[in-house]
Amino acid sequence: MSEFKKRKEYSNVLTNYFNDFLYENKISYFESGYEFYKSNEDALEKIKFKNDVTSKFIRYYPDYTIVGKNKCILIDAKNSSGIEKECYDNYKLLESSCNVNLLLLLKNKKLCKLKDLKFNKLNAFDVKSNMIIPIENEFFRSPRLLNDNDYQNYMKIYKGTTSGCSFAFIDFINTKFYELNVLNKL
Repeated sequence: MSEFKKRKEYSNVLTNYFNDFLYENKISYFESGYEFYKSNEDALEKIKFKNDVTSKFIRYYPDYTIVGKNKCILIDAKNSSGIEKECYDNYKLLESSCNVNLLLLLKNKKLCKLKDLKFNKLNAFDVKSNMIIPIENEFFRSPRLLNDNDYQNYMKIYKGTTSGCSFAFIDFINTKFYELNVLNKL
């Protein structure tokens, strides 16, 4: 099984838990992330490799739209310890440009606001690859900024367990979290 399929299955654990919570609490929602789109597989596969703003907006659009009595809110489920920089940047763009309400559902099965999300400060030295990896904005490890040869070596060492995208590790100790039941008050 590919690493992507393994990550997808692991992600399903969190989304199934969340779906059950929404159903049990009679919270109205729809799945709004692009992976839920009903379309031909060719388009879904091609958009993964597009780098224009519109493609990133679609690719990183949050997984859920919660429809409350008074307002709607977007929620993206992240069942990992890290977050890709492009994904995080898209969330920031949605909040600042579109003024949307957005929360993250993280692997601890709690919600957090983007403004409350904290990251671990990373050391540039990556132990597994034995390489110095460029760091962007203090928190985002960015292997694609390596020269081509080093990047290829990095990817070989990680053998498909990473996309090679810039990412940051979430600080689960200092991030402010909210219980799922706050969604009952929307």
